[in-house]
Amino acid sequence: MWHGDTGSSDHPNLTIDRNNSKNFCKTETIWDENGHSTHCCGIIAAKGKDDLFGVAPEAEIIICKVLDREGAGDGSAILKALRFAKDIKPHVISMSLGYYYSDPRIAEAIKELYKLNIPIVAAAGNDGDGNKVNFPARHPEVICVAAYDKDGAIANFSNQSNQVDFAAPGVNIYSTWLNGSYASISGTSMATPFVAGIVALLIAKHRKQERETGMNDCRTVDQIKEHLIKYADDRGVVGKDKAFGYGVIDAGKLLGDVEHAQQKEPFFIKLIKAIFNFFQ
Repeated sequence: MWHGDTGSSDHPNLTIDRNNSKNFCKTETIWDENGHSTHCCGIIAAKGKDDLFGVAPEAEIIICKVLDREGAGDGSAILKALRFAKDIKPHVISMSLGYYYSDPRIAEAIKELYKLNIPIVAAAGNDGDGNKVNFPARHPEVICVAAYDKDGAIANFSNQSNQVDFAAPGVNIYSTWLNGSYASISGTSMATPFVAGIVALLIAKHRKQERETGMNDCRTVDQIKEHLIKYADDRGVVGKDKAFGYGVIDAGKLLGDVEHAQQKEPFFIKLIKAIFNFFQ
């Protein structure tokens, strides 16, 4: 899992691939001094310490630091990080960040990753805008994620537009934080790693299936998205809408083994159901 954000973490509840992680922020070291990256990483892959599990607790995260301690960055850092991703070819890219203007160089880098069948999941943005989402989520090759609250309502800060693909929990999300601690914060940044973690598990499931049967209908970004859409519960206006997109992914149905549906559910399926059910 490639995660572009405010830096790496030594939190005891996370497993970070420090050998491949890289700093593209010129003014700071690779370490997270903001907390945002550490929080998002916990949503993806917290491994169960202090009873906090991420969506994909066995996932290994490669950090690309593109934002500083204030959460600010520039296009050149993001571009370099995306080009680095092209070299290392992660299974999934998670981008809990946004900017307002399209950069043709970044757009081209995203297209190249799309052609390599590497899904990019990105945040819709937190401006409460009802007509557009931020870049890079606005690019058609990217899976755009909005945020909803524990009552099932779209968050008032969540940007909305026809580019929104799915919504996930994003209000008062409890996760890992600086100095080995934990914190609850909100944003489409928090919703994004929920979906990125599900995509990671979906890819792992189908690769396992391919090893066992030789069949895999989840190789391309479009195929991955088709699976997510198929198992999304429609919310808001009937059909795809600007707030929820195709809806909320039913992770249990998406990842459950149909052949063994009557047998004991895998623990990670129960875990994801519990997380998402809390926000219904």
